Amino acid sequence: MMKREDRKIFEEFASRVRAIFHDAQLWAFGSRARGNAEWDSDFDVCIVLEKVDERVDQMIRNIAWEVGFEKERVITTIVIERKEFEIGPMSESTLVANIRREGIPA
Repeated sequence: MMKREDRKIFEEFASRVRAIFHDAQLWAFGSRARGNAEWDSDFDVCIVLEKVDERVDQMIRNIAWEVGFEKERVITTIVIERKEFEIGPMSESTLVANIRREGIPA
């Protein structure tokens, strides 16, 4: 189970992302979502949006850097288009299966 402090950080990140991308779906996954992270573990977050391009990806990375800097966490993002996440080749990947299985939605 995700630790309280990590949950707050995740919710802050999700709030900032959704302030710009209202339809964003976010999941935390990995060791911080499981609650077994080390002090230096990164924070893995998957963001699913209708459309993704380099500009959108950079905006998400900037938000991740800002929140991570403020909260002393490295936030690693994976930004995926909704179609890819739901029915594209990525939907069959081990990564997406892992996010669906253990991911914690915001």
